[in-house]
Order: sequence, then C-alpha cells, then structure tokens
Amino acid sequence: AGRTGCYIVIDIMLDMAEREGVVDIYNCVKALRSRRINMVQTEEQYIFIHDAILEACLCGETAIPVCEFKAAYFDMIRIDSQTNSSHLKDEFQTLNSVTPRLQAEDCSIACLPRNHDKNRFMDMLPPDRCLPFLITIDGESSNYINAALMDSYRQPAAFIVTQHPLPNTVKDFWRLVYDYGCTSLVMLNEVDLAQGCPQYWPEEGMLRYGPI
Repeated sequence: AGRTGCYIVIDIMLDMAEREGVVDIYNCVKALRSRRINMVQTEEQYIFIHDAILEACLCGETAIPVCEFKAAYFDMIRIDSQTNSSHLKDEFQTLNSVTPRLQAEDCSIACLPRNHDKNRFMDMLPPDRCLPFLITIDGESSNYINAALMDSYRQPAAFIVTQHPLPNTVKDFWRLVYDYGCTSLVMLNEVDLAQGCPQYWPEEGMLRYGPI
C-alpha cells in the first residue's frame, strides 16, 4: 500500500504541476490517507515523493527519439546570446543539483581505517550498497576494493567501475577480475608511476598476482 500511495501521489502532483503550476504534496497524502489505510507508510516514502517531483519539475522530459537526436543535440549545444550558456550546460548543472551527495555513512566500509590505503582519493569512495566484495582469499588481505557495480540498460550489475590500481592493490584488482568473470577491461588513463598508476599486466608471458 505504501508504494502504491507513492505512485498515486506522484501522478496526481505531476498533473497538478502541469495544469496549475503548483504542488501540494502534504494535502494530497492527507486526502489519500483519509480514504485508504497505509497510503504512504514511511518517512522515506514521503521524502522519495518530494525528490521525484522535484526532479520531474526541474528536469522535465529528457528522452529524445533516436531519429531526432542529431538535431536535438545541435540545438542543445547552441549558445544563447543573452545568457551566454547552452541548454546542455544548463541541463548538466540541473543534474548536479538533483543528484544526491554521498555521505560518509553511505561509504562506511570504504571509510574503515584498514581500507584507507586502498583508496586513491578519500573523496571518491564507493557506497556500501554498490560494493563488489572480493571472494578469492589472499592471506590476511580484506575483501574490500574501491569499486562499484553499475547497471546496464538491460542487466543489473553489468559493469564494474574501479580506480586505476595502486601499487598495493594490483593483486586486489586481479582478484576482482577473476571473482566477477570480467572478460573486457577498458582503461581510461595512462600508466604513470609518478602518480601511483603502475602497469598491472605483464609485458609478455605470464605473471602471478597474489593468488591469481
């Protein structure tokens, strides 16, 4: 019932926003509750309704038919002479404003003292809910790696995004590849020993990395 109530409130409020230019979430939820028990049951659901309506009102409809994408893109990058900005830039700024900021409690495992030296940057940490835990045992090494599982359009947890291995996490990187059956690696930065970005594969032949 709680989730059903959320859906109904969002639908009513989006219609109200379009027709009247205002929203009244509080009274809408109150009215629903007077007609059926357990409509919007938790504070989290009530917050979600606000977040969803805020995003819809700020971002609007963003889907673009493939056949119209080229024309739409060129329109989005055109600079407005009055604002000296483009729709694409404005849309990105809106995206930043509605994207939730991860808090320390969201990344509690990455923040554990024993994992600090496994993070390249302490302001780029994976949330607990997206962590791929390492399975292959490597002595007393932990099962943590700075990485996150990402969904594709059709499949959950289809990708793993991770930092360039640090000198002390190369073994963990290959444990990750092995444990999750990764068949393709896409590297987006260069090897740079001065920046702590070592080469993590052999030039030729075979090389053992920890238990792999």
